[in-house]
This record gives sequence, C-alpha cells and structure tokens, in this order.
Amino acid sequence: MRITYRMMTSKYSTNLNNISSDLDKLNTQVATGRKYARTSEDVSSAVKGYQIRRNLSKLEGYQDNIRHADDFLTNSESTLDQIESSLAEASDKILQGMNGTQSEGERKIIASELRTIQNQLLETLNTNTSGMYLFGGSSNEKPFAVVGDKLQYNGRNLDDLNEGTAAEKELVASLKQDSLYVDIGLGVSFETNGEVDRNTVFNYSKAGINFVGNGTNTSKIPGETVSNNLYDLLGRIATEFEKSDEDYSFDKADSLYGFFKENSLKTNQATTEIGAKTQYLEFMTSRYETQNFNLQERQTTVEGVDAAYTYITFQSQKVAYQAALQMGQSVVQQSVFDYMS
Repeated sequence: MRITYRMMTSKYSTNLNNISSDLDKLNTQVATGRKYARTSEDVSSAVKGYQIRRNLSKLEGYQDNIRHADDFLTNSESTLDQIESSLAEASDKILQGMNGTQSEGERKIIASELRTIQNQLLETLNTNTSGMYLFGGSSNEKPFAVVGDKLQYNGRNLDDLNEGTAAEKELVASLKQDSLYVDIGLGVSFETNGEVDRNTVFNYSKAGINFVGNGTNTSKIPGETVSNNLYDLLGRIATEFEKSDEDYSFDKADSLYGFFKENSLKTNQATTEIGAKTQYLEFMTSRYETQNFNLQERQTTVEGVDAAYTYITFQSQKVAYQAALQMGQSVVQQSVFDYMS
C-alpha cells in the first residue's frame, strides 16, 4: 500500500496532539499534586476523595468549635480566679473586723471596704466576652443585677429561689443546667420532644447561680433569715460591722463568716469543673489532630501523585514533545513545490 503525504501528516498530527495532551495532563499533575482534574478521569478515586474531604471538613468544624469552647472556658477560669481573689480579700477583711481590738469606727471602715468588694464581685460576675456573658447561661442579657438591696439572677431574686417544693426544685435545676452547648463530634441526637440530647453535645459554660448561691437559710442565726448567695451574705456581714458597739454581735459576725466561708467553696468546685472540661477538650484536640493527619495521608494516597516520579515523567514528555516538533520539520513538507520535487 502506498503511503501518501496526507496519511503521513495526519498520523503525525494525531501523535503530536496525543503527546501534547499527555504533557498538559502531567503539567497539571505537577502543579496541583492531584491525579485527576475532573471526576470523570477517575470516578472511583474521586468518590473516595470526596468522602475523605467531607470527613476532613467535619473535623475542621469540630476543631473550630473546640477552640471556641476552650477560649470561653479559659476566660471563665481566669474570671473565677478573680472572684476567688475577691472572696479571699473579703475573708481577710472580715477576720480583721472581728478582731476584738477593732473600734466601732474601724469596723465601719472595714464594712465600707467589704461593700467595695461587693461591687467588684458584681462587676466580675457580669463579665462579657465576644458578646456572651460568661456566667449567664444561654441568656445574652446581663445575668446579675441588684434590685433594692437584693441580688437577682436573670431577672429572679436569688433569695426567692428556695428548693422546698418540687416546682421550686425544678425551676432552680433548670436555671443551674442552663448553659451553652457546642457540637464537638459526640454524635448529636434529639429527644422525643425535639430538643437536643445534652449528653451528645459539649457543655462549655457555667451558670453563675451554681457557685453564687440561691435561696435563704434560717438555721445560721436564730430568728433571722440569711441569704445563701455570696453577694448578699457579704452585704449582711458589712451591715453587722456598721452597727454601734451596743448592737454589734461578735457571735453573729462569726456565724456569718463561717457561712460565708462554707459557701465560698462553691467557686473552687466550679474552677475544678472548668479545669476538667478544659482537659477533656485537650484530649479531643489531640484525637482530632491524629485523625486529621491520618485522613490527609489517605487523601494523598487516593488523590495525590508521586511528585518525583510525575516530575521526571513530565520532563521526559517535554523532551519527547520537542523531539516530535523537530521531526515534524522533516515529515511535513514546507510547500507544494517541495512536495512536487
């Protein structure tokens, strides 16, 4: 069979286009590090790659939530440290005021200092970060306020929040459990009433009522109802110090001080709980970092190319392409006159 010029040029053009196409594909692989640019090039790998990327995206969301919760807990812990410092300072002042050598005027000065600590305590309890109150539960309103001379929490007088009846216990329990939650990959599920199951999300805030205290106590001082919350209790001690020598009672001050110290332990417990939550987040962070690394390794295996091998192949293909172009000068005639000759 006679090989015509048209057949030679057609075959040459086809081969050159194939080499050029392969070169372009290798160039894309070198630039992106991926085996394919379109799903149709490798459907099986593309499906596996999509699943891996979806899992990586989930992990990224969990890690973002963990960072947010960790920052919130860190701020809560440092703020609780400030509260503990204020309570420790108040304790020192109370002991100083109970010293039998203190005069009426000196006790009144100490009472003024205790009321200053009261105001500092109230301000610290209302600490706000990123638009959310640290100890206000899920409410975005300032949680603590003084109405008259009594402390309120989220609009409710703390002295009125006793736990005598079942209804009162339920109300107080709901206030104490009210919190901020975030999904960190525990498998979010819902109750039959449509609410999120709290065991499947992470609680990263502490309602202030848990450590400030609520309700009243009638057993500490005979014939007197005493507030359980630290703010009002501190104010009651200041009131005792403001009394004249004739009305001042060391026994009352001592009883109030013991009750104050007892209730102050709740802040230590809250700090411990926050520390435990922070440690749990550190564990989850380490776990997700490992999962993220493993998924990225698998993604490279499924979607990635061998960089060294691909680059060498790319350079070889470039040489082949250049050689094909040079060969074309002898295969493709320059003009009809060259062909006629």
